[in-house]
Amino acid sequence: MNDFHKKGFHRSARKKFLELSLESTRKSYYPQLMKQLESAKKNEQQLQLLIDNMPAQISYVTAQEEFALVNREFETVIGLGRDQIVGSHLSKILGKKNYIRVKPHIESALSGKSGCFEIFIPDPKNKHYEINYVAETEESKKTNGFYVLAIDLTEKKKAEAEKSELKDRLRQAQKMEAIGTLSGGIAHDFNNILSGIFGYSQLIDFHVNDPEQIKNYNRKIVEGAERAASLVRQILTFSRKTEYNRQYVSFHSILKEALKLLRSTIPANIEIIEDIRSDATILADATQIHQVIMNLCTNAYHAMGNDSGILTLTLHEVLVTEKMSLKDTNYSPGRYLNFEIRDTGQGIDPQTREKIFDPYFTTKPMGKGTGLGLSIVRGIVERHGGAIELDTKVGEGTCFSLYFPVVTEETPDTETVENPEEKSAAVTGNIMVIDDEPAILNTLSAILSRQGYQISAFDNGVPALETFTHTPDRFDLIITDMTMPRLTGDRLARKILKIRADIPILVCTGYHESFSEAEATRAGITKFIQKPITASALLKIINELLPTRAPVVK
Repeated sequence: MNDFHKKGFHRSARKKFLELSLESTRKSYYPQLMKQLESAKKNEQQLQLLIDNMPAQISYVTAQEEFALVNREFETVIGLGRDQIVGSHLSKILGKKNYIRVKPHIESALSGKSGCFEIFIPDPKNKHYEINYVAETEESKKTNGFYVLAIDLTEKKKAEAEKSELKDRLRQAQKMEAIGTLSGGIAHDFNNILSGIFGYSQLIDFHVNDPEQIKNYNRKIVEGAERAASLVRQILTFSRKTEYNRQYVSFHSILKEALKLLRSTIPANIEIIEDIRSDATILADATQIHQVIMNLCTNAYHAMGNDSGILTLTLHEVLVTEKMSLKDTNYSPGRYLNFEIRDTGQGIDPQTREKIFDPYFTTKPMGKGTGLGLSIVRGIVERHGGAIELDTKVGEGTCFSLYFPVVTEETPDTETVENPEEKSAAVTGNIMVIDDEPAILNTLSAILSRQGYQISAFDNGVPALETFTHTPDRFDLIITDMTMPRLTGDRLARKILKIRADIPILVCTGYHESFSEAEATRAGITKFIQKPITASALLKIINELLPTRAPVVK
């Protein structure tokens, strides 16, 4: 008599278990077993043999939580023989930690319920399993035990993780391709900014006896520097590898920022027409929306080539009802932001249109494109709860229409921030300033000294730390550069905070690949600022950190 008859298992439970085995196996990677399982319905002896040869762990557990039956795969995974497992309690075979984790499901099975769950076992091989269990219940509703079928999902999970990582790499590669496309225009814009700064600097030399003219030229120099800083921020925002981080943002504002980069790249023979009729708010990752705009606009002017053309950007709101739908995606009723990018290029033929959103597909020559753009664009749009439509005809241009749900809830009002220039309180306090760039150290020290602060300036973090260690109560604020030889700003900040935890620290950085604002906050750093920073912005921050010692701007 086989194990099923010896244990007195009920036919209904055996049938249910067989159906479970079929369904779970159907989901797994072993479709070749399907025909064998079907034929085994007619012969329980064959079923016993088949269970022993299935590439999944199968067992039967009694109401006393003891193993009564296991198959060969179960023995192999556990590393014990059948005679060592059968009759043993679950906690002994699974281990106490794993037993505690699955205890709720054991109780569920012994109460007569069937179910499925996934579990990750970190030791020793980081295994993922899908666990299916079927209760064996008599007509009197008494539960004799339950069947368990465990399928190893480890390789599947690894494949999913690798696929996700590959998507991130492809998205980043597409970003860098766009930056490469824009580099010529960016260089052109920077050279124009620098030319203006050099020119106004020379004009100051010519008007040394005219203070008003000098002030005017100096304002122009500052404006040029701010334009350069803004351009750097846009490049870093677009190129940096960031996590998906949705916030309430204005699509209109993101579009304006993207156009600043595009205008310096798009040839003069292509006219840009803006039709902006909405400043609605959406819930989105600003960097990814920026990427979508850059990608579609870049594709549009490439489509027009060297010929004269018109790039039209339209932004307005639409109200979608239950009867309305897109060609590929059904809308939920509500208000949507519609962004359209229309070009006057040659259009897209029907054969190409069918593949336009496929990964790796490109119409560009070898070395001129990765084919990742539109695939990534659609993925970003759909992750934001939106949809994308393509309208094109050969010889009549192309139009991409994007739809994003509008945030209807009222967002919190922006707090009124006091202007530091309106402060008139007396200035006191000692500020330590550390920066290895002489120009920054000298100008920053001069600006703060002019406001009345006592300044201790250092061009290296090591002597700064030594000074602070000897007189930690002397200082009210630390301002430090991030990237410095011998001792970086973040390490310096951590060492200072160990000596005196209440000292406010302001870390400034031109660019740092691995250290972020979130990491600075976790380290106890008060403020993390992107260079360059203006005097007014710096004094505003100092007002926040030292509110009783507000400076008077002179």
